[in-house]
Amino acid sequence: MKTISFTTSQFVTIDYELASPVYRAVAAFLDVVFLLIYLLIASYFISSNLLDLDMNSFQNRWSLLSIFLLRLPWLLYSPVIEYLTNGRSLGKLIMGIRVVKSNGETAGLREYFTRWIFRIVDIWVGGFGFLALLVAGTTEKRQRIGDIMADTVVIKVKDTQIYSLRDVLSIKNSDNHVPTYPNVIRFSDEDMLLIKNTILRVQRYPNQSNKDFAIQLADETARLIGLAETPPKRMEFLKMVLQDYVVLTR
Repeated sequence: MKTISFTTSQFVTIDYELASPVYRAVAAFLDVVFLLIYLLIASYFISSNLLDLDMNSFQNRWSLLSIFLLRLPWLLYSPVIEYLTNGRSLGKLIMGIRVVKSNGETAGLREYFTRWIFRIVDIWVGGFGFLALLVAGTTEKRQRIGDIMADTVVIKVKDTQIYSLRDVLSIKNSDNHVPTYPNVIRFSDEDMLLIKNTILRVQRYPNQSNKDFAIQLADETARLIGLAETPPKRMEFLKMVLQDYVVLTR
């Protein structure tokens, strides 16, 4: 499982799982299915409204309607709908994935159209999607050529790692809990969210960089609440600080 880390404006680092090539291929297939259904309905609508016209009017009206109701939606479906829905086509929505910029920000119209233009290479020139699957499966951020050129990535968003204050308050119901570190009231909600996200990151991704950050965070937390030294079990210390904050501030 490959992940990517984004840092919020509150300096909280959040990990997202990168969408696999299989997820992206299924989402693309679903988009094609939806488009075909739309085109069938639109074609029937056009035909039923042109039956009573003479030949010249029929040809002129058919040309205009086919451009606006058939050709343009087929061509522009992907960039337009992703722009309007912040990176989710219908297929991506069902699969729980989303296009974002590689720094975590919402992509703009330029990024969506860049990805769309390079579909010609990724999908049509590249063996009906084989090249896109190959490149996305081998690059570090699972990017196809269009993503690389637009500086975008596709992430899974069903299991989002954004936590709210409600998550902090629901950690534990501790009506009889006696706080160990009363000085935690000096912290803010954002500080506690940082501590909680750090704990969850270490639990989910116990690599050395996450552990080192948790150690530094525990040392700084201990210093700020006036402890002479950090308790040896730093993760338990951070959990206790979090629990004390909930009890003292709710």
